[in-house]
Amino acid sequence: WLFADRPGIVERLGRAAARGFRYVEAMDAGSETPASLADACRHAGGLQFALINAPPCRPPSGDLGLTALPDRREEFRAGLSAAADLCSALSCPTLHVMSGRTTVRSPEVRAAYVDGLREAVQIFAPLGVTCVIEPISNIADYYLNSYTDAVAIINDVPGLRLLLDLFHLQMLEGSLDSLPAYLPLAGHVQIAQAPGRQEPGAPGDIDYGAVLRQIGEAGYSGCVGLEYRPSDGAEAGIDWLIEMGYLHPH
Repeated sequence: WLFADRPGIVERLGRAAARGFRYVEAMDAGSETPASLADACRHAGGLQFALINAPPCRPPSGDLGLTALPDRREEFRAGLSAAADLCSALSCPTLHVMSGRTTVRSPEVRAAYVDGLREAVQIFAPLGVTCVIEPISNIADYYLNSYTDAVAIINDVPGLRLLLDLFHLQMLEGSLDSLPAYLPLAGHVQIAQAPGRQEPGAPGDIDYGAVLRQIGEAGYSGCVGLEYRPSDGAEAGIDWLIEMGYLHPH
């Protein structure tokens, strides 16, 4: 997201390294193979992937995961296999297992979703990879669209963790008042300003200076993903990191 002006993931990795980042996340591998992406990380100064999504997770198919779609189980399992190859090649410790898109809210769909997540955890836990789920606010038919539901599912699936995206939390609940309750469940954190989804330093509803201090004081020691669209280009979109002391100016 941050260097989306670059034509491909390899170019974006190089730009991230040049700007001083040591950890990256991406929706998927793009057109790269696991081996070529691992080579790109090495050539970019040893960048480390912190999170990637299990395929399929983007257009042109429009799929955002398949976990809650029981009639597409074989495709779901093929996606887990591809994700295992990616996580192994990249030494990536966290996998986002997306629910998929459906308007059906039946007990059968929920059971299929939970069973799929249990299957994912059973595959990835021995690899040292944590599976996470994320409630999403801005896609009407995305199955997991509630933090309350996410917590209930995490309680049903031992080893599963929360991808705590503060933009989506703000948009779904109208505030971050529940953040202290969700932080102990977090396997990964993502941030963006709300409601426009720009950089955290942009005007908006969230005071990220205070929120990032709160996250640190709560003991969270993982990565914080920058999942936003810079309002004035990628370079201006990281000025807030320099102002808050998270990144040295170049």
